[in-house]
Amino acid sequence: MLHSKLATIVFTVFLCVIFASAAAAEAPLGEIWNGGCSLLFDTDSVTVDGEARFSLDGEYFKTAQLHYVQDGYRSFYGLKLLTPKADGSEMETGWTIIADEEGYYYVMEAYHPGTYRVGSDNCRNTLLRRSVELDSLTDLGGIIVRQLTFPEDALTVSETDSGKTVRIVLDAEQVPNLASSALNVCAVFLSDRWFGYGHDRERNEEEFISFDNYVTVTEALTDGTVRWTVRDVDIAFTLDSQGRLTGVKGNLGLLSVFVDGTIREVDVQVDLAITDYNASYVKRFNAGDYNVTLASDYDVVLPEE
Repeated sequence: MLHSKLATIVFTVFLCVIFASAAAAEAPLGEIWNGGCSLLFDTDSVTVDGEARFSLDGEYFKTAQLHYVQDGYRSFYGLKLLTPKADGSEMETGWTIIADEEGYYYVMEAYHPGTYRVGSDNCRNTLLRRSVELDSLTDLGGIIVRQLTFPEDALTVSETDSGKTVRIVLDAEQVPNLASSALNVCAVFLSDRWFGYGHDRERNEEEFISFDNYVTVTEALTDGTVRWTVRDVDIAFTLDSQGRLTGVKGNLGLLSVFVDGTIREVDVQVDLAITDYNASYVKRFNAGDYNVTLASDYDVVLPEE
């Protein structure tokens, strides 16, 4: 199930790459960088709703739907994953994680329906918890931002009384090489942090698992990609009159270089809405509200044959 988190992780990487790809020398792009960092690390009351749709070589393979609410040291994280089936329907999996001052409560909606368990992670009051490694990554992003440039016609800005929209469009020839390097640094860090690799994985082309032998496309891309490249970008960012990020929408094209050298195209369509700054609310976890029972106390009754 850890590999199923790729949808969320790639989306986070997507944000990091786009922020890094925008040369902050110009005011609108600097505002995107600042708004994104503020959202991830400094905002303790906000609601994030979004959807990311993933395709491999033009064939759709996963949709991730996210609903996340931060309310001080309480948070609600709901993730629904949709995977197409051979009969044309979609398999739905996902989970809900509610955090309050006492701990994390995991409701495994698809794998363990009707149960929950208590985690041991420390609660946090921002979307991402800072760490020494993450601070280093953020500093590196700032350095890269100051080095990147791209054509003036790649950026358009539309302003209204309520804020502005900044659209960035880059084709394969316009994407700076540093953007792909930044993407790979982010991917390695996020794999260590969320997938639990925690070490420098050995690269052995003679003993690799072929792409088709993985259980899912998601797992193959997560485990077998040795390098990511940004192919093209068409993303619009919206900011309110206070400079806060309120939306991200568009398409990101990536190239996955598999361990055997095969290159595959991965396309991500993203639609993200960020609302309720300083007005979000999360209720303290109550098992009755979700009709679940603590997993360790749940008696499994098998149907009679």
